[in-house]
Amino acid sequence: MTEALAKEQWNRVLMDLQERVGADVFKLWLRSTLIVRLEPELIEVGVPNLVVSDWLKSQYSEDILNSVSRVVGFRPADIKYSVNGHLFRQLRKQEETARRASGEPVAKDRNDEAPPKQVFNLNERYTLDRVIVGPNNQLAFNCSWEVARKPGQAFNPLFIYGKTGVGKTHLLQGIAREVLERFPSKETLYIPAEYFVNQYVNALQRRDVDAFRRRFRSLDVLIIDDLHFLGGKDVSQEELLHTFNTLEQAGKQVVLASDQHPRELEEFKEQLTTRFMQGMIAEIKLPPRNTRLAIIKSKLEGHRQLFPQSVVEYLADKLECNVRELEGYVTRLVALAGLTGEKVTLHLAEQALQDFVSARSRMVELNDIENVVIAHYGVTSQQLHSRLRKRPVALARQVCMFLARRLTSYSLKEIGRYFGGKNHTTVVFAVQAIEAKVEKSRALNDEVEHLRRTLLGENRNGG
Repeated sequence: MTEALAKEQWNRVLMDLQERVGADVFKLWLRSTLIVRLEPELIEVGVPNLVVSDWLKSQYSEDILNSVSRVVGFRPADIKYSVNGHLFRQLRKQEETARRASGEPVAKDRNDEAPPKQVFNLNERYTLDRVIVGPNNQLAFNCSWEVARKPGQAFNPLFIYGKTGVGKTHLLQGIAREVLERFPSKETLYIPAEYFVNQYVNALQRRDVDAFRRRFRSLDVLIIDDLHFLGGKDVSQEELLHTFNTLEQAGKQVVLASDQHPRELEEFKEQLTTRFMQGMIAEIKLPPRNTRLAIIKSKLEGHRQLFPQSVVEYLADKLECNVRELEGYVTRLVALAGLTGEKVTLHLAEQALQDFVSARSRMVELNDIENVVIAHYGVTSQQLHSRLRKRPVALARQVCMFLARRLTSYSLKEIGRYFGGKNHTTVVFAVQAIEAKVEKSRALNDEVEHLRRTLLGENRNGG
């Protein structure tokens, strides 16, 4: 059944349902739905969140199947509910309007400056409503959504694991954004584990551990990415264990992500891994074909007319890779199509795919570079984007520009604009400065190489 026909049939089904269940029930549970798939073997209904999904599944699945049978002429063998980003955003706007009317605190605009404790610049694309949910990440997404709605109540700790590029960081930053928007007063912090280690080491050197502990143990939500970086760092692990215990006893939320299951983490204290395993553990796997198809379609938004269905199907069949690589390849094809303004042929897609598969290069974003550098040098995003010229900040900024020039296709102007509104000559100077410094300093050369390998997923601790 075509998309247009399925949509038309679903509108008729909704009309039938409204008559059967009544206006109040329909308005509350069924009006904000859409059809994803309508076939004899399966009907998939898009819903705004998991609450609606659970309620429809338990209360109204039979009514929906009966209405489909009456209106369409066949009764699907099964019914499935999936969270839809568009409906998700619509419902959130309605919730904010209601909170505003009742005088409750409302969500901050996403373009607002991050609160003081959130030192990392969260990627604006990493929101929960933009996650493409499939069997590979369904449990992880469901848990993330519940944690964002009920921090400290749902799953604590939540431990997400999976290989590089499968979407762990997207979920973690999505939780952070959602909590910050739903609960503006909650102190929420997203950090890579490297940042935690560096801040603790700095506190030890300054003999100011009490300030470090006050900062991290007073949080409402602590989200730590790339946890495997703590492997072998016994002192930092001990501090994390005490931080974890303090937050848990206070009913605060902890979310963690790693490239391995807790029991497989190398060089970790048993006390720590045992605590991780007391919470919810959710794995993210490589996306299967249908999920890859949905990811591709989402990336083609606004350019769909340039990609025939045969090309979309071909990409979904051939690109058996992680989400980051998949998005990187499709982004390149979209850029190519945008330049020519012509439809992408199957032959062109095959040629481009050969190049991509041979390179298997990870798509690196400026935001990725910024977060990795911030974690390594212990500066904040605000400092990095400022005009501060103190040595640690200036060096971190120059390293960012150097890596951006080496690992991305962004222009000098775009790199300069991102990193504090600098002009292209500043970027050129930064690149040349780092090139000269790494030749003279083995330590700096090793630092930059470590960061490069982390961004490309070549370090075990870089996932």
